[in-house]
Amino acid sequence: MNCKVLIALCCVAVYAAHAIPAAPATTADEEIKDFPTYMKRFEKLNVEQVLNNDRVLSSHLKCFLNEGPCVQQARDLKRVIPVIANNGCNGCTEKQMTTIKKALNFLRTKKPVEWSRLVKLYDPSGTKLNKFLDA
Repeated sequence: MNCKVLIALCCVAVYAAHAIPAAPATTADEEIKDFPTYMKRFEKLNVEQVLNNDRVLSSHLKCFLNEGPCVQQARDLKRVIPVIANNGCNGCTEKQMTTIKKALNFLRTKKPVEWSRLVKLYDPSGTKLNKFLDA
């Protein structure tokens, strides 16, 4: 096979692989069969520690926005965002609700650019997440 043809085929293959759209944000709560049990994994999460550490927060945000790799904790949290957008954390304990609202309000006020991108990605109508926080 001609070397130029082989190189051209490789270029097309690489382009095609990169042209495939990124997987959409996790949709609906169908992926989390038992939401209350799933949420228990976050009960010992020190949200203050995450929010006040720029490196960790930046890493989590990149994961949530499909712009970087996800450590396990961020991947688990990422699965929760669309559930909250769809049903407002139905099944969360009061402590979980407080923690989630604290984290999301932090993003809304301290990281407005990232917040608007999160809302666009997980709540295209732009109403559900803000309504959840304002309730």
